[in-house]
Amino acid sequence: MNPAVPEASLTALMHLLAEQALMALGVPHPMMKEVPPANPTVARFYVDLLGVLKEKTEASRDEAETRQLEDILYGLRMRLMDLKTAAGIPGDSKS
Repeated sequence: MNPAVPEASLTALMHLLAEQALMALGVPHPMMKEVPPANPTVARFYVDLLGVLKEKTEASRDEAETRQLEDILYGLRMRLMDLKTAAGIPGDSKS
């Protein structure tokens, strides 16, 4: 296994999707030189994907994975809500 590539796992998938959501929220990635512009629509897509992942893996996650996924979703939803508030975008029922 290449040390630069993590093992494929549910946790790795959660973090991959969360990283994409954060970039869509305008959070700079350490490997990027420029801060990406915020795109709430794309961020919402990745948050929704994490929600689908949560729903579809309900019976097969262990306690640590469940806690981690819930923490990730909560943090991303709060950031998305803050971004929408700052931009004057009305919230929706999913935020």
